[in-house]
Amino acid sequence: MRDRRLDVLLIVLAIAARGAAVLVLQSHTVPNSTYEHGTIAANLPAGRGFSTHFLGADGPTSQQAPLYPVVVAAAYAVGGVETPRSLLILELGQALLGGLLVLGVLKLAREIASERPAFALIAGAITAFHPTLVYSATHVQVVPLATTMLVWTLALAYQSGRTGRDRDALLCGVVLALLVLTDPILGLVAFGALGAIAVGARSGASFLRLAAILAITSIVGVAPWIARNAAVYGEFVFIKSTFGYAFWQGNCALSEGTDKVVRPSVETALATHGDGLKGINESLWKARHEAGYLDDIALSRDEITALGELPEPERSRVLFRRALADLKAAPGRYTELCLRRLRYFVLFDETNPKTRNIVYRAGHLGLTIIAALGLLVMPGTLRRRLGPTVLTAGLITMFHTLTIISARFHIPLEPLLGLWGAAFFCWVGRVFAGSEGMVDHDPSYKDLTCRVDHDPPSSAPQLRPL
Repeated sequence: MRDRRLDVLLIVLAIAARGAAVLVLQSHTVPNSTYEHGTIAANLPAGRGFSTHFLGADGPTSQQAPLYPVVVAAAYAVGGVETPRSLLILELGQALLGGLLVLGVLKLAREIASERPAFALIAGAITAFHPTLVYSATHVQVVPLATTMLVWTLALAYQSGRTGRDRDALLCGVVLALLVLTDPILGLVAFGALGAIAVGARSGASFLRLAAILAITSIVGVAPWIARNAAVYGEFVFIKSTFGYAFWQGNCALSEGTDKVVRPSVETALATHGDGLKGINESLWKARHEAGYLDDIALSRDEITALGELPEPERSRVLFRRALADLKAAPGRYTELCLRRLRYFVLFDETNPKTRNIVYRAGHLGLTIIAALGLLVMPGTLRRRLGPTVLTAGLITMFHTLTIISARFHIPLEPLLGLWGAAFFCWVGRVFAGSEGMVDHDPSYKDLTCRVDHDPPSSAPQLRPL
């Protein structure tokens, strides 16, 4: 039972760390901190539907995926629209969600390597305490929910491949659909999920059956929102209408590769702060508001008015064509922007004031380093089983490198980096123990070496070799 006690401890500590961050930093008292999600959420109970003001016009929108604004609206229904009370309820709910995230990482790690008990516990601990994962709970943003569902999509995919059960593939498809309705870009995890099924599938026929169930379930899950978009716009819009808009933000003539503006006044805001962690957090928010969005400097009022006369998807296409024209006029700039975005993504986004904080940078770089070392030193069998997580991280990184990046885009990948980092710490443990088997087969973790479906204690543990 030691494994379950340690699991519960990690889950409780993860919730406590996030809850403490919410209560200490007091981000729920910061004005103008809900952005588009908050605006849409406020319109829902007011009877205006899923709508917002976007690029010069008010009306029904697909600027954001639907699930998270609905969650925010639920908090508003309890605590009032955009009140500190409702935001506190929302952020404490995200703190609880951190426990579900850690549980998902523990399950994912054991599906990948059930015979390596320390591997799961270390990955769970990294996820529980990594600074940016903790800090994300204090924001009204989609990241905590999306990160949790991405991890569970992979965990359930590995499980369905191992068990061969249709119901596991069905459940994985449901979670994948919810993830796409939360952040469609993270739907790229579907390729990782197929790889995870292939890792454990007993035969090609089994893989094809499970993959078909996963695909059909996820397509059916997102179909109602796509049908809604077709009814609103009279054309096919896959979840969000803003790809062209985002591409323009990341690649127009004035862009630094992100949606932020680099202003000297940001440094002044960062340098002026009150006492304690709350004071530092307030200065980060002031600097973030000072930076603003690229739209503030790249679009005139007349241009915004003209865009507002177009249907929402067409506004995005107009900006996409404008970005392509800017790139065509400056050969080599797109390559430069892509390389800059890759640097921002792997290291840190230098245009985002919040990433200037030393805790953020140290945590981000530390996780990146141990993850890279883990990939280098882990056994080949473990590397192959972790392949779907590497594929997922690689596809999402590539997409943002080619389009636009922001610090929050990296956070959903951090539990996966935590898995790779856990492999590094296991290797370090074996080196210091002087025995290849000390970490992987510690008798004190006997229960952890059982299969994930938990054999009864009276039976011998059933190990699955890598």
